[in-house]
Amino acid sequence: MKILMLLLALLCVSAGTPFESIYYLRDTNGSLTIDEVKNATFTSTSSDNLGAENGTYWFKIDDITADREILELKSSHVSYLELYDSNGKELNIMKDTRFPSYFLVKRNLEFPLYLKANFPLEAYFPIHLSDESSFASNEKRSLLSIGFFYGTAIALIVAILVFYFIVRNTQFLFFAFLVFAVLLSILTKDNVLYLFGVSSDISTSLEIFGHYLVGLSATGFMMFYLKVRPHQLWIKYLMLIISGLSTLFLIIYFVTQNIISFTGVDITSISTVILMWALMLMIAKGPRKTILILVYSIDILFLADYFILHIFNLSFIHYTPAQVAIAASLNFTLIAILLLASFKDIQRKGVLMKQKLMFQVQELKELSAYKNVQDADDNYMESLIYQYDLENMEVRILNDISKGLSNEMIALKHSLSDDKLQQLTTSLYSKLGLDNGTDLQELSF
Repeated sequence: MKILMLLLALLCVSAGTPFESIYYLRDTNGSLTIDEVKNATFTSTSSDNLGAENGTYWFKIDDITADREILELKSSHVSYLELYDSNGKELNIMKDTRFPSYFLVKRNLEFPLYLKANFPLEAYFPIHLSDESSFASNEKRSLLSIGFFYGTAIALIVAILVFYFIVRNTQFLFFAFLVFAVLLSILTKDNVLYLFGVSSDISTSLEIFGHYLVGLSATGFMMFYLKVRPHQLWIKYLMLIISGLSTLFLIIYFVTQNIISFTGVDITSISTVILMWALMLMIAKGPRKTILILVYSIDILFLADYFILHIFNLSFIHYTPAQVAIAASLNFTLIAILLLASFKDIQRKGVLMKQKLMFQVQELKELSAYKNVQDADDNYMESLIYQYDLENMEVRILNDISKGLSNEMIALKHSLSDDKLQQLTTSLYSKLGLDNGTDLQELSF
């Protein structure tokens, strides 16, 4: 537990020092040159998020405090970066970093510096400066957090698949799919793919696809695993309609790459999650209901704040990437608890089913033994009928005698007079070669 708390503490440490004031210039057409920018008037802001005012921006960095520092732009939704000094010299971007970064040597540069960046979605520009040692230390912590979080997620997926192969219950495949969808969403938002040279456009497309899969998993779970009552069918149809809209928004985004369709996918996906959450609360009972409330409350809060409100600068929690990893880890833990509860429930049902099957097998054995006795009696009786050419009434009388019925009971049963019964029994004795009814009763058995 101490090691876990240490890892979480390392995750919470922010990397680099953000600017207290950011000087920016919005390039409406994206056509300004460095010479034009140097003579332009920059606007000062204390916020690093201008919401949906996306587009191309220039930022002015007046100076750095140390002789050698690293400039980072910690955003996954940024592309086409260029950095110039006052002499118009363009600096090369660093390789093998988690976020777009530049190595600054003060004596080789003429300040102020001018950074050009394009923001296709939200205008979010967390610009950080750090010295070499701090940058290296932060990168190590960053890689540690990546390994811890994504290792946990992958291990959880493997464990879920193991459960599936043990019990062959497709519900575990759904859990694996859900964890994968959440993992893909965070992987791209966390800008991990930038380490491997994946472009911002591809990473963002994978991110929105992950959001879409989260909503799709909610609809799929409702369709295949929830027993929707007749008065709840409206929720089912509404979820199907919203999922259809989400698919449409996703296709539009892949074609146009605009913020409206991106937000449309997010809103529809979260709406399906909320509806599924409400439906499960209506159905669930016992301790599992509490677990579901915790899991889906975290999901909805996380998705709404981090993936929608942040785009419009309306975020009220202000997650950092490290805090997102912690929240997702807790979410995965709750999913694992629910998974174990499901596994235990399946085991309990399996034991009860096994006991029921054993009881039914025992009943079948007893019925089979009784049937074998009856079949033997029937076969013996049939052989007597064919051997001695007995009539239908004689067969009935023979069967009654075998059961130990008296003459009075046999006559009453078949509505026969005493004389008629005597006549039939005499004929029966004669055909069978017997002298009295006692021998006949022994023969019938």
